[in-house]
Amino acid sequence: MSHQAFVLTRTNFGENKIKDEAYERFLSILPSCGFKVTIGTVAPPKSVLNNTYTFFIDSNYCEPTAMLNLSVVKDYPDLNKVIFNVREANVNFHYAALQQGINGIFHIEDSLELLVRGVQQVRSGNKWFSREILSRYIDASLVPQTKNIAALNSSTAVLTKRELVITRKIADGAQNQEIADCLHISVNTVKTHVYSIFRKTDCRNRVELIKWFDHQISQPHPVSH
Repeated sequence: MSHQAFVLTRTNFGENKIKDEAYERFLSILPSCGFKVTIGTVAPPKSVLNNTYTFFIDSNYCEPTAMLNLSVVKDYPDLNKVIFNVREANVNFHYAALQQGINGIFHIEDSLELLVRGVQQVRSGNKWFSREILSRYIDASLVPQTKNIAALNSSTAVLTKRELVITRKIADGAQNQEIADCLHISVNTVKTHVYSIFRKTDCRNRVELIKWFDHQISQPHPVSH
């Protein structure tokens, strides 16, 4: 089954032969990894994004800071977003991208075998970053949170029963399609629920939501006598 993908790319080609070759090589593997690809130089409307499984961004589309502030990055937390053709040495950008909800980074220097393996991983809903970046992110996540526990607990109460069910399934590692199949609803309905859950829990992505959920169930609850 093919997954719909959109590739946001630059308008100018031919300025850097190495980058252009890396771009063509990356795009060439997407169909064989199960993606049906649409390419554009402008982010598509919401109606298209709602039916897009993975959103690939050419690192040469714009400057790094501007890229992480694109509306498609900031306003669609549940969209599977990936950036490719990034220089491997740009560690700070990798870390900032992970914090902003990007699910994968692919390098100009990556071998074809590594690219294929990574694309297959992000297609399955997994993250694809170097060990250094993931370790740095995990270490930062272990720092005690300053958010008030009472405020966190009160967040649980504002979730609907359906949202709580979906949150639990996300915590179990289920992806949108799996949740939709299990609950007999559309993927778009799942995405709407997930967006609402993110907003109510003040979470930016699935990683933060899972941490939030784990924190909730680890808290002691009063027992009725």
